[in-house]
Amino acid sequence: MAGTRGIARFRGEQFNSKIMRNQHFDEANKISENYIDIDFAAHREILENTKIDVFVQVNDKEVSGLDQLDVTADVGARPVAAAIDTEGVVLTEKVQIRLTGTDSPIGDSDSDVVYGRLEENAGAYLLKFYSLEDGVEQPYTFPADAKGIDYRFVIRTSLSVIPVDAIINGGAGFVEGATDAKAYMNLIQLMKDLYGAAGTLDNDGNANLGVSVLQQIANEAQNRAGADTAIRNDFASTAIGKGAELVGVIADPAYAGLTVQAVLLELAARLESAESSLNILENESTREVYEAIGGETGYTLTKGAARQNTMYVYINGQLQTPAIHYENIQDSNGNYTGINFAPDTLQVTQGIPDVLDISYKKVL
Repeated sequence: MAGTRGIARFRGEQFNSKIMRNQHFDEANKISENYIDIDFAAHREILENTKIDVFVQVNDKEVSGLDQLDVTADVGARPVAAAIDTEGVVLTEKVQIRLTGTDSPIGDSDSDVVYGRLEENAGAYLLKFYSLEDGVEQPYTFPADAKGIDYRFVIRTSLSVIPVDAIINGGAGFVEGATDAKAYMNLIQLMKDLYGAAGTLDNDGNANLGVSVLQQIANEAQNRAGADTAIRNDFASTAIGKGAELVGVIADPAYAGLTVQAVLLELAARLESAESSLNILENESTREVYEAIGGETGYTLTKGAARQNTMYVYINGQLQTPAIHYENIQDSNGNYTGINFAPDTLQVTQGIPDVLDISYKKVL
């Protein structure tokens, strides 16, 4: 009787074995993990195929006087990592070097970081030391008094066998280009600039300078201002050894002043006087030439009065004598303003006029 037995259902034996396919499952509703039994530990191939570079550290090696070190025993039987997917020693990476027991890098003569490079030959490994000189990699030899070093090199391994402490002990510290190396070396450089070649980094948290650099700068600015004021005061002083003497002007009969300003004023006055005399010499010598029209009994100077006893009169090139051939006409100051030769006159003979030529020192 319909409806009393419910909806018909498939029984398990009705499904044939191995007939389930992808199309039987809803892609939007994945099967939960608790319905799948996968032995992930048996599938390590994905970890083995994933390579990772880690550090291997070796401690307390003696390097005094050495430029290389045989580290075959330290490296062991590891092969060279010839490719990105090959496990072994990575020769292309620098070997980081630190002072034994510390994370302190070692510097060369000008504080560049000393590092190493591994070389392999028939299974033997050499660690050679280098530093940069003017930006170029150069071999480095440790001094005879060098202390021991710790170093670490890079190996390429896989995630399947990576040591449990690889990130903590292999990836921490010893990071050239990060804080510990460059910051440390820059601090050495700064310390040498501040304290000189004998300076040291003691790292005790206490100031080594008696006066801070900031206070030294402030003190220097104050001292410079005071010194500048003292220099100005010395220049203005009339005391012996100061004033004009500071710039090489000493007490001398030729000068009355003892300060720079006083001597400059005296020199300026003398220069002005010399310029004035030169102006007189250049302008007082005067000459007048006159051609007669006939009948003139005298001549008046047109360029100004002449100083006494400085006038020479020529008629047709012949020098005339004062008080005999002519007389001088004078003004109230006794200076000559012209000449008078009456009753003689200047003439024009056969169309050729007499020429009057007068030279004198003009009154300025």
